[in-house]
Amino acid sequence: MKTLTTRADQVVEEFRGRLATARLMLARSVATTDADLEALAAHASREIAEDAATATVGDLLARLEGQARRELDEIDAAQARLEAGTFGVCEGCHGPIPLKRLRAVPTTRACMHCRECAEMEG
Repeated sequence: MKTLTTRADQVVEEFRGRLATARLMLARSVATTDADLEALAAHASREIAEDAATATVGDLLARLEGQARRELDEIDAAQARLEAGTFGVCEGCHGPIPLKRLRAVPTTRACMHCRECAEMEG
């Protein structure tokens, strides 16, 4: 017997896959960045100019890693909302977030109206 799936089930599965793929890619990126940072730390140069370049690269990698970790946290939160049944519900007005917006920004917590209001409030 064939199981019928609803449109809502299809959307949930779509975002389950999208979020899992995004999380995997970011986790790999964080692992690579961690390895690069460790390699830089292990590299003890005696050249002042090289030390400055190494420090600059290290700072950049650390910022990228921080950004990726924040994105991982947002993906984890979106996955939790998906499993809790609150994915796609605006945290501001509690209305539905349009599918077009969710596809553009799967980790979004707000509809465009609430996002714009929050930005104007600063």
